[in-house]
Amino acid sequence: MKDIHISIEMLGGFTINVDGNRIMEQGKNSSKTWKLIQYLVAHRHKTVSRDELIDVFCDSEYADNPGGTLRTLVYRARAALAGGGLPNAEDMIESKHGGYAWNNSVSCWVDAEEFESLCSRAAGTNVGDDERLELLLRATSLYRGDFLPNSTGELWVMPLSRWYRSMYINSAHEAMELLHGKGRSIEAEEMCTKALRIDPFDEKMLGHHLNSLMDQGKNLEALEEYNRMETMYFDVLGVNFSENLRELYNQILRPGIDERVPLETVLNEWMEGADFPGAYYCDLSVFKTMFQIESRSVPRSGRTAYVVRFDTKNEPNSRGGGVMKQLGMLIPRTLRMGDLFTRASPSQYMLMLHSLTYEDCKMLVDRIMHGLDSKYLTKIIGTSIKPIKPIM
Repeated sequence: MKDIHISIEMLGGFTINVDGNRIMEQGKNSSKTWKLIQYLVAHRHKTVSRDELIDVFCDSEYADNPGGTLRTLVYRARAALAGGGLPNAEDMIESKHGGYAWNNSVSCWVDAEEFESLCSRAAGTNVGDDERLELLLRATSLYRGDFLPNSTGELWVMPLSRWYRSMYINSAHEAMELLHGKGRSIEAEEMCTKALRIDPFDEKMLGHHLNSLMDQGKNLEALEEYNRMETMYFDVLGVNFSENLRELYNQILRPGIDERVPLETVLNEWMEGADFPGAYYCDLSVFKTMFQIESRSVPRSGRTAYVVRFDTKNEPNSRGGGVMKQLGMLIPRTLRMGDLFTRASPSQYMLMLHSLTYEDCKMLVDRIMHGLDSKYLTKIIGTSIKPIKPIM
């Protein structure tokens, strides 16, 4: 057999490369021929028995002649490899010892194997932090996505996919801790961005991402990311952020001030981004703080202030749409720039209104209700208007 080197990628897709040139790539619609090749590569360090392959690939409709069905499938797999341009393709799937095996006499590199090896080496007890970090960075760079994503419906793929994803997430977390400790915030941000594309609901990784942005002085970007992800958690999972993330939110809002910077410069920086039209959206914890401040200032200012709440029917399948999305668009356009609003739960909005009478608040609520599409009016369970009472 001609000396060649085969490299096979199984993370994020399935491709076969020969001497650096891609010759085969699985599309979204994969046949059993592709899946047999994948299975033999995934188990290439053993001979897979015919009984095992029949159990995996031969449906009950072929029960009369499962052996013949398997032989036909192997023939087609060899033909597919040959058709892709693999030299001596007929020899790559060997028949031996009552089963079939991938031919390991040909030089072959598999990304999933290399990924697992690097993660295992990084977990060694005799590895220093610098070496551990480099091993983790190499490992996580290999993870382009889930294991065989176009074959996830296969029962044998599912546990391996979960295994590799878990290994990647754990490695990314460990690498993040080391990058943060070394002040390598740019690399940390890049790793978090990739990890959150793979698992957007990993709160710990989101915390790392926010920290990496703050470490670079990108507090405005961190705030935008926090608000975007908070909305996604509400819409998709119907849950609030943890206390740890809420504390990070407070840190985003109160970055340190260089004592050498003139006060006017500081105030001008704070004004950046504050001139957007409409009411101000804030996190629930900030809304609570502003409520407490307002309750302390009401006796001195003499002005009135009210809190309004919109209660809606929970819509777990709205996928970010529905009545809550409409309210989220109407409220900031209807309120004044000095007013506040927050999403208090997956099915509630709360508003803080200043210098208005109770009748004014009712008119404002009616204006918002009239702005809703008629199909959403029945989704509003009720509205409440309560004055902010002064602290005595």
